[in-house]
Amino acid sequence: MYKSFESIITRGISILAKFLLITFLAKNLVLAEYGMYQLIAYFSFIAISIYGLEYYMHGNREIAKGLDNKQNINNHISFLITLLPLTFIIHIIAIKFLLPNELLTIKIVLIIIFINLSDYFNQEVYRYLIMIKKITKANLLLVAKSTLFLILVVSYYYFFKEINLDKVLMLMFLAYSILFTLTLSSLFKYIIKWSDIKLKILSLLELKKIFKILIPFLFLMVFTKGLEFFDKFAIEHLYGSEAVGVYSFLFAISTLVYVFVVSGFYLVYLPEFIKLNEEKSSQIKSKLIRFGVLVIISSAVLSSCMVFFIDILLNLIGKSALVDHLNILYILLIAFCILNFSLIPGILLYIRGREKIIMKITGVIFIFNLILNLIFLKLYNIKGAAIALLLTYILHFIITSYKAISEWTLMKKEFL
Repeated sequence: MYKSFESIITRGISILAKFLLITFLAKNLVLAEYGMYQLIAYFSFIAISIYGLEYYMHGNREIAKGLDNKQNINNHISFLITLLPLTFIIHIIAIKFLLPNELLTIKIVLIIIFINLSDYFNQEVYRYLIMIKKITKANLLLVAKSTLFLILVVSYYYFFKEINLDKVLMLMFLAYSILFTLTLSSLFKYIIKWSDIKLKILSLLELKKIFKILIPFLFLMVFTKGLEFFDKFAIEHLYGSEAVGVYSFLFAISTLVYVFVVSGFYLVYLPEFIKLNEEKSSQIKSKLIRFGVLVIISSAVLSSCMVFFIDILLNLIGKSALVDHLNILYILLIAFCILNFSLIPGILLYIRGREKIIMKITGVIFIFNLILNLIFLKLYNIKGAAIALLLTYILHFIITSYKAISEWTLMKKEFL
């Protein structure tokens, strides 16, 4: 109970920090610059997956089982080091093709590369802390990540009375430099000692063995990232950076509902669900019900708060373009609530090792979303992206629930 309460508090701090950062930047940057900043932030999520190659989807489950953690972590690090030259090249190519030309200066590209690497490192250490049940340490790292950048940006504006995209990126670089140091300290203090690290370059045979496990996760990564970010880059291409700024602000506000649930409940409950599944424990039913109730209630409460306070927030920001597109926020909030509900059947499929099913579901809804965006963006402008996302997540919930019900029927037979 204490860990759940602690997680809610720390996620609340994290969500508040992100909310304040989004609001501050939307108010003090012109919408075109804000759109550029958000494209960089979205690209960072893509880069994390490029470097990680979704290894954590396999590695987390192994760590949660508590079997030879040092060896599992060494395998992960060796896998990362072996493929780093390839993933780095892919990262550079992605920067070239996904980001607007205005961002392709040497300084900005170097900052983006460092931020992406630091963010990836932080994500992996955070996940490992969760998996080995160092929940408090993981929470502190999460709070540091959420607040460092906000404190630096607000402090800079307080002293110099102005801010622009160039200054934001420099402060972002500084924040991630500090975060990298804290993450490195957490790795060696709580996860693995420096003396226990045994690095090696993996052979082709070893890589093939790992990729055989990861292939469903890799396809899942492509589908998921495409689903999450295609609309923003499509909007930039069709309607420009200011349109991205408007949509990204409303999207960022609404996605906090999803971020809160994933980091506050999904990742916290995941190790326990994995263990209960391994033990074939009947307690998994009551835990799943509790998880479901927390997901539904928190989604509803947080969404209601956003609807209640959004007018005050937009008046504070003072940008009419955001007010004119307020209906997009309501559509997106419903979409992310439905996505949260999909986590309930989704976590069941994951702990049961049904990666291929998850991959196929995500592939179907990615193609569905792609088609809807291509149609709706031209018919309804940026509102079309929100409608496409809502319809996509409804389909996702229906298919995932259907597959999870079938899986639950099998589980009941095994656990009796």
